[in-house]
Amino acid sequence: MPQNKPQDIALLPSHLADQIAAGEVVERPASVVKELLENALDSGATQIDIQIEEGGEKRIVVSDNGAGIRQSQLQLAVSRHATSKIQTAKDLTAVATLGFRGEALASIGSVSRLTLTSRFKEEEAAWQLRGEGEGNWSEPVPVAHPQGTQVDVQDLFFNTPARKKFLRAARTEFMHIDQLVKRVMLSRPDVTIKLTHNQKVMRHVQAAPDDAALLQRLKQLMGGPFVEQSLALEFEAQDIRLSGWAAQATFNRSQTDMQYVFVNGRIVRDRLLSYAVKQAYADVLYHGRHPAYVLFLEIPHELVDVNVHPAKYEVRFANGRWVYDFLRRSVREAVTRPVGKAGIASGRFEATTPNESAYQAAMQFQIRDTSNENVYGVNEPVPAYAMEPGEQLIRQFQAAQAESSAQIDAARSATQQQHPLGYAKAQIHGVFILAENEQGLVLVDMHAAHERIVYERMKQQWTQDRLVSQPLLVPIVVSLEASQIAIWDEYRDELDKLGFEAEPFGPEQLKLTRVPTLLAKSDVAHLVNDMIADLAVAGETRLVEEKINQILSTMACHGSVRANRHLTVDEMNALLRDMEATESSAQCNHGRPTWVQLSMEQLDALFMRGQ
Repeated sequence: MPQNKPQDIALLPSHLADQIAAGEVVERPASVVKELLENALDSGATQIDIQIEEGGEKRIVVSDNGAGIRQSQLQLAVSRHATSKIQTAKDLTAVATLGFRGEALASIGSVSRLTLTSRFKEEEAAWQLRGEGEGNWSEPVPVAHPQGTQVDVQDLFFNTPARKKFLRAARTEFMHIDQLVKRVMLSRPDVTIKLTHNQKVMRHVQAAPDDAALLQRLKQLMGGPFVEQSLALEFEAQDIRLSGWAAQATFNRSQTDMQYVFVNGRIVRDRLLSYAVKQAYADVLYHGRHPAYVLFLEIPHELVDVNVHPAKYEVRFANGRWVYDFLRRSVREAVTRPVGKAGIASGRFEATTPNESAYQAAMQFQIRDTSNENVYGVNEPVPAYAMEPGEQLIRQFQAAQAESSAQIDAARSATQQQHPLGYAKAQIHGVFILAENEQGLVLVDMHAAHERIVYERMKQQWTQDRLVSQPLLVPIVVSLEASQIAIWDEYRDELDKLGFEAEPFGPEQLKLTRVPTLLAKSDVAHLVNDMIADLAVAGETRLVEEKINQILSTMACHGSVRANRHLTVDEMNALLRDMEATESSAQCNHGRPTWVQLSMEQLDALFMRGQ
């Protein structure tokens, strides 16, 4: 292999250094929007206007009514490592602003044609300067402009074609911008923000001065169902505080697309925090589904390190275990509270920092020795059948014994046909089917079993490209965001094959006129949201067929028989027969068993028969 000739060490040209630095800060148009929004919020803006053209590649304009920039500091503002937010190393240990590195404008200006216009609140005129990449900045000139700042970014990556080729389609790039702006709107309810794409208003939220306006804003951003099924919470422990909303376990998602955590108003992506909330929902949320929440964590700035990565999405905590424990306990307290308790879930925890010995002590406290306790509980009445036997009890026992003998005789006759799953005898709490076969006892999870049956039928119909659907006598109107409707339009052909027909019904609504016959009685609105979430994850460059089985699985879950629905004996037997004729019916779509067999030997052992 050829050897590279050693080169002399030399300083990089300033414009090349700026472009390298820009690679860390400006990944795509959404990165530009993020940096400019942070600057606007740090300036004290209460109104922000964002204009996007062609997904941000052609143009990004962010205007605010903040404090503005002095004329004398305008040139300095576009220089690298120039900032008003930190002055000493000590300031870096307790950053209270969203931005602090002093490289956003310089980095953006090095890979675009940038125009900076600003009027400082104490000055009578506004000033403007322009840059054409590579640090070529003009002298400031006076212009007409209200108090505040406007940054106009055009032709992003025009001078770095290697970076430009990695940009996706305009629709995809705008979806990244849209999701970023949504997060900022959630994090700062005190600021009016408008987002426009190609001269069309996509989002516009007003500042929320009171609780009613705050809920209305939350409804705009997260949807009515989230607001209706979420729990407001407020918890604190010493100097750490948690507020926001956590959805009930019944409101869950197929993806993690409705999970937002903000630390001191900053958008973060932190595995520790995500895992803490996941653990909070343990035991109340079934496998494969994800919770929804909007949470605000406030913690002393000196206990959070935000100087981890130039993009500032990552943070470190001085005591991560303490933060994890507080977040997990708070959310769990909210989502597991009794139904009878109304209002905001709130509380205050002890301020002690968790350690291993404390955790061991807590675990020992929770493990109770019940060896000497009354098995019925201290304050619970003893059931009648646990009392001394009397005449009435004997008669009841004799009657039950006679009835049981008759049922056993009938069961023996029925099982002569020897179906593998036997014949249904009873339904337990509307959840399980109890059946008797030649080996002994069969216990069936009726929802899980029916879910698999529906799923396999849908797969067969999809393979034949003729999923049967039926028109709706009364169309179903589903409220969606503009980005969700765009996804539906993009995959309209594939959704038509699935048996769905829909048409726009207002700017953020979809009217369903035809649905698959198997789902005519299911929660179609909930299903549509889940399907769109699945399609969004697949991405526009991938064929939807790669995700079709997952979507069919979601559809089957909604179309299968629900718990607490009482079935007749004939219906239960029909389900058993369908299971016997369906492939993979031993497991549900999520991998859980649909039925278990208890042999006569196992049943005998439970009651110590023959010992």
